[in-house]
Amino acid sequence: MSSATTKRPEACGHENCGSRRFHVGDDGFTYCDRGHQQSERGTVVAEDTGEFVIAGRKARRKDSEAESTTSRASGLSGPRAFEHYLLCLQLVLRKQLRWLIETKKLPEELETLVRDLWALRLQRLRTRVSYDSESETDTQSHYFSSQSEGETFASEASARNRKQNRTRIDGTPNVLDTLALCYMGTLLLREPVLVADIHRWVSDGELPYYHAAKNVPIGMRERLPPVYQELLEPTLLGKPEKLQNHVLEVLASLNTEFGIALPPINYPLILYRWMRALALPIEVFAATSRLARLLDIAFAFTLDAKLGTKNLVLRYPEVQLMAVLVVATKLLFPFDDNKRAAASATAMDALAMNWSAWTELQVSQTTDGDAGRPFRYEEALDYSQTDVLGASEHQLDQYMDWCEHNIASEDIRERGKAGRDADFRRILFGMFPVREDGTTRRDDPGGAKLSDDVEAEQLRTVQAALQARRIVEQPDPGQIHASGIGGSYRRIKTAGELEGPDKVFYERASELAGLSLDAMVKAVSQIERKLQKHEEKVRKGGED
Repeated sequence: MSSATTKRPEACGHENCGSRRFHVGDDGFTYCDRGHQQSERGTVVAEDTGEFVIAGRKARRKDSEAESTTSRASGLSGPRAFEHYLLCLQLVLRKQLRWLIETKKLPEELETLVRDLWALRLQRLRTRVSYDSESETDTQSHYFSSQSEGETFASEASARNRKQNRTRIDGTPNVLDTLALCYMGTLLLREPVLVADIHRWVSDGELPYYHAAKNVPIGMRERLPPVYQELLEPTLLGKPEKLQNHVLEVLASLNTEFGIALPPINYPLILYRWMRALALPIEVFAATSRLARLLDIAFAFTLDAKLGTKNLVLRYPEVQLMAVLVVATKLLFPFDDNKRAAASATAMDALAMNWSAWTELQVSQTTDGDAGRPFRYEEALDYSQTDVLGASEHQLDQYMDWCEHNIASEDIRERGKAGRDADFRRILFGMFPVREDGTTRRDDPGGAKLSDDVEAEQLRTVQAALQARRIVEQPDPGQIHASGIGGSYRRIKTAGELEGPDKVFYERASELAGLSLDAMVKAVSQIERKLQKHEEKVRKGGED
């Protein structure tokens, strides 16, 4: 006697719903008890005979490999589904641009520049789309319209193996590409926007990236096949180096195919920003500029660097600038306590830094900044029950704000069982709004001014702590440390050698440059090696 084993139905896979109860709606689609449409289950069509029909067992056909790029709800597949995905991604790009222009007050020309870069990006996708009777220019304008859905594709996707599907998806534009295009647009406008800025805005949930699909109307999202919907839900951005590498990849691709080259960064404005953030004396600005000219560093992207070379970390202009800044600071204001003398009262090394006072200011600024900033995406995902129990009221409010912005949804479905309660849901949302009218989630008009005031106060404190060095116009031959510039210069090869003020300085520098501490140490070491080779070359020339 054998016993039959009942197989439990698969759970609903929509946004971690987990429901296992399903029913067939009036439109023929299958819905879970929470109203989520199960497009992979297909439709049930029955002839209306006027009789009461008792439904029997239903067999669900397994998806084939070709159906991973097909939306059963809309019938979009192949080139038509790909075109619709590009329209959705383009809408996300426009939302990102409007945020940069309206919130960060960047020029309106940014949208025009990024539109042209986006059109060039689409040029690479000719093999995946068909233009029919449209001209190339009309098609590019149509893509950036985001007001209509093109009907230029007529072919349907044929059966493909899994490897071919994966290859096609790997070459598909994604949300990370839109961030790279936005940064390239700001660089073309010579705006002092850093890769670290883009990364911070994304991590703070201000610049659209995580849950980018929420910026697309639900009607457009539902027409996308699952494989394209997944691309609009990007994973963790990771460290800033990942975004820097992707910017370099996009730039190298555009340079190879269209000959596009980005100009150097606007280093005077960026250097000014960093000096205020690090509370450094004005002498460092002049020393950094002179050192860059001496070493012939243009602060531009290096596209011809080969993998495995020692200068690979110096491919990025922002890393080059920060590395030169660190070397210039170490030359003028060493971190040790050795007594040094200056050649004159007007020399660049006539003053000495009080690194103990500087370290206290930087540590306090970091602590206050971490307490006041909103939750970042990575931190919120790692928030555990223990963290919630030990959190303060302010931290809980921040965490709930993050959950509301990234997890909670007020989308109202119009079809299926959930569509029957659409009017009730609208009334319910109106009776219990998440926040009062007129308030915003993250707008802080006084935040930028407060940050400027803090930096100005720290700069005044550091300037007041500067000490004058002893003046020795003609030092004795046996006198040690007679010259301040370069005397007893300490080269650091690994991050483990850092301690005290130099460790705090390197950490702050790597944070501002969007680089890890190990990579920052390596970049500074390479600049020091360049300077050493230049000095040896000058000495050999003098001897000859």
